[in-house]
Amino acid sequence: MDAPGTLRRGLSKAPARPLTQFPAVIPLNVGGHDYTTSLSTLRKYESSMLAAMFSGRYHVIQDEQKRYFIDRDGDLFQYILKFLRDSEVPPPQAAVQVYKEALYYGLHPLIEILKSSPPVRAEYELRESLRNALPKYKEFKEKLVDLAYELASTSHCSEISVHQYREFLVEGLQAQTLSIRRDLTRDESTILIGPLNDYGKESQLEESMLHCVLYDLREEGFNVDFRMRESVCEYWTQKNKNNDIPMYHEFYDTVCCAFTFNWWPTKGVKKK
Repeated sequence: MDAPGTLRRGLSKAPARPLTQFPAVIPLNVGGHDYTTSLSTLRKYESSMLAAMFSGRYHVIQDEQKRYFIDRDGDLFQYILKFLRDSEVPPPQAAVQVYKEALYYGLHPLIEILKSSPPVRAEYELRESLRNALPKYKEFKEKLVDLAYELASTSHCSEISVHQYREFLVEGLQAQTLSIRRDLTRDESTILIGPLNDYGKESQLEESMLHCVLYDLREEGFNVDFRMRESVCEYWTQKNKNNDIPMYHEFYDTVCCAFTFNWWPTKGVKKK
């Protein structure tokens, strides 16, 4: 994401010359959506990108209808314009997306207001902390989806077991791990991941972190659920390259759950 105050697409530094003169009423094309507003509204906050864009110091691209073009989400721009006009704050359901747009436009007053809103705090403080508590979070989520696709060929749903270990019960190796176990006889796969970082040592936080994974998957469009299973103490053997002589053994405490991906609606399965 571009830092506020930097030049954006559609806005290039003009060579030294007299300042561009803009009309009092500005026609805009924001991502294909047409808007009309006043020059004074766009210049309301001097430190914003919009104020810089229409300061006259830059050349602004225009479309065939001579509307000034901004290559951003045109639907979300309505909230930016409402804030500039009346200091109106977007509804909670749009807060996270508008927050990203406010960062782009460098609208610091709106940024500060949205920072304290529950949806933005949940996304950028709580959920981000939970993501950081799980080692290899992105890789874990990708492997979870890949395994679900592999199992989808034999069933309308895919169930993946996840064993998330807290920490080794025997002192020794502490490296963070992401591995997959396959049981071909039962067509099952288990992902082993851990240990958690300091943020997630308690079981309540571990479950919250797994809910964060569920949230992200649903945001990406997957019809998925998960359920917690009874925690277990497991025994793990690491072998050498020849896969014959054990190099070390470790016991570890795990939190277990299962993610279920539904690939198409069936009777008894509710559509999301």
